[in-house]
Amino acid sequence: MEGFELSTYGDAIADLFDDFGWAGDPGDTEETIQWLADNAGDGPVLELGVGTGRVAVPLANRGIDVHGIDASEGMLGKLKAKPGGDRVTVHVADFTDFTLPYTFSMAYAVFDTLPFVTDQESQIRCFERVADVLEPGGRFVVQCSIPDPARYDRGQRTQTLRVEKDHVLMTFTRRERITQRSAIQFAVLGADGIKFFPMYVRSVMPSEMDLMARVAGLTLEAQWADWAGRPLVDSCQRYISIYRK
Repeated sequence: MEGFELSTYGDAIADLFDDFGWAGDPGDTEETIQWLADNAGDGPVLELGVGTGRVAVPLANRGIDVHGIDASEGMLGKLKAKPGGDRVTVHVADFTDFTLPYTFSMAYAVFDTLPFVTDQESQIRCFERVADVLEPGGRFVVQCSIPDPARYDRGQRTQTLRVEKDHVLMTFTRRERITQRSAIQFAVLGADGIKFFPMYVRSVMPSEMDLMARVAGLTLEAQWADWAGRPLVDSCQRYISIYRK
């Protein structure tokens, strides 16, 4: 997708992200927050792609020292405006290439954040940057969807996500098999016209994620289908991987 940058999606969707219950939230936000709170360690913790603070603000409100990285100033503006948003230390940065003067007991990238990095080398570099700022024994927690090529007809897909009284939410996707990249347009059709919100992502299988972590010096500790620790099997749509330094 020409002209797409790490901040493009966030800047475009910032005003609607929390209102729509936007795609990317698998519906287990509370479970995500609870698990991260229970396993934060002594802190501080670092969220990659912190966005509007959907996870970071509730964690900070529980007394956890939360830092967040995001390239979208539009999303970070929404975070700062929330009650408790000032408790999150934010860093405007590309999370594939950052340095911070802190170390963290845990870093996490949930709700399909890592696939917004659209090439393998940059994804590996993200793992390396995280490894650099983790304390010895610290964890990197990643939550992603499992790619399913069967969802696409000749590399494309059109899907109706929501039909409401005053709007319809649809997605239009083209997928590249070799690069594992998908160019996606979210379209909101409403009384005031059509609005487009572009996404460009690179999907990653669990085994490839494990290999990138090993390259960065991290070791797989656990891999689950959900926050309750359900075993990961072929029928699962998402996975959670926990890597330890």
